[in-house]
Amino acid sequence: MSDPKNAPLKDYVFISYSHSPEDRAYARELVSNLRASGFNVWIDDRIDFGSRWWQTIVKAVRGCSALIAIMSPDAEASEWVEREVQLALSDQIPIFPLLLRGKGFALLITRQYIKVDDGTMPPPDFYERLRRAISADDRRTAADSEPETAETAAPWSPFEPQRVSIPAGEVCIGSDPTKDARAKKAEQPQHVLSLAAYEIAATPVTNDAYLAFVQATNHLAPSHWVNDKPPPGQEDHPVVQVSWHDATAYCRWLSSVTGRAYRLPSEVEWEKAARGGDGRLYPWGNQWQEGRCNTSESGTWDTTPVDAHPKGASPYGLLDMAGNVWEWTSSLHIAYPYDPTDGREALDVPDRRVLRGGSFGYKADLARCAYRMRLGPESLGRDIGFRVALSSSPTPAAG
Repeated sequence: MSDPKNAPLKDYVFISYSHSPEDRAYARELVSNLRASGFNVWIDDRIDFGSRWWQTIVKAVRGCSALIAIMSPDAEASEWVEREVQLALSDQIPIFPLLLRGKGFALLITRQYIKVDDGTMPPPDFYERLRRAISADDRRTAADSEPETAETAAPWSPFEPQRVSIPAGEVCIGSDPTKDARAKKAEQPQHVLSLAAYEIAATPVTNDAYLAFVQATNHLAPSHWVNDKPPPGQEDHPVVQVSWHDATAYCRWLSSVTGRAYRLPSEVEWEKAARGGDGRLYPWGNQWQEGRCNTSESGTWDTTPVDAHPKGASPYGLLDMAGNVWEWTSSLHIAYPYDPTDGREALDVPDRRVLRGGSFGYKADLARCAYRMRLGPESLGRDIGFRVALSSSPTPAAG
């Protein structure tokens, strides 16, 4: 691997550690092992707190493909280690924590860590995950070096889902109890909104797609995976056991590797994509039809492949908009009518978010397009997943 000072690609590892004697000794041994394994490493083993030193650190962190954080009480108390980790988090750089002493960092609670509290070096699979992170970052950097044009842009890349374009225009949101006896209070009043054009994934994020994210970022894998891999045979099932925070972290990663601003859909974007512009109750029409989706009526009591119910497609061709898994949206659960300017789309509010679509564990009436489930952003479930959205070029909203 090349010298990081001259490398055109992000192909080196940054070591973040405190300068306590124990941490420094471990960091030096780790560097020797990494270099012996073929990794290029950046480490600063000098104590110099001048402003030029920090500028050098910032440049080095932002230029790396991955950051290894050696965690200890000394590191947790270090302002400089905290800054380095925060910088890597803000730049969405894969972080690989090693727990040398103590309980770890609150900042890295969603990252898988390896205990090295007896001073041993990490196991072989640690180095393999590190290599995958660097490989993924090099592919992204190489792709970013070639500007995308209308002639060369592909509709999607290996990192991306297939997307469906939803045109600008009006949509009927919510439920009218005179037309739907199952209408809930939270779905009322029914009202009409004008939305700008946007794109949304044709299916929920699959286990296979989420695996790429876990491997590239060292994000904590869903709890039911074995050895950080999805259950065999479920690669094309929607990923589950993911919180709202996990879903938004995936969106940030997908944005970083594709150069497009992926995000969760708002609940009204989700609803328009599910029911079209005519206010239908289910993606396929106003009447429940068994066999068009995976709800408790189907008796599977588990996820199914995301393309298992083509007859349940929405007017725009999206699949699994009813049943299979609940899907996180960006929106806070605030009473209707929907107003995007009232704070309900704030991403930094730790309150309940809206999920849509129903799941294999719930009956058909909760799979209606207008139904609004609400859960705290840290919630997990074996029937909770998500799909991603993407803003189109600015398009004036109709009306």
